[in-house]
Amino acid sequence: MLNIKKAKIPLFILFVLCFLVGGFFVGKAYRDQVDLAKEKANEEAIIKARLERWIDNSD
Repeated sequence: MLNIKKAKIPLFILFVLCFLVGGFFVGKAYRDQVDLAKEKANEEAIIKARLERWIDNSD
């Protein structure tokens, strides 16, 4: 049987490490999502600028 008094500190450390690793991967996924959104916004701005130039040149 597991002695809870002896295992409190290692279990707590393991618990904290799990949260740190989970937080790292959640943060990485969030940064990837933000980077993708910035890239998409940049591409949309380029397309809009090209369309405006095309409309201006067609007059």
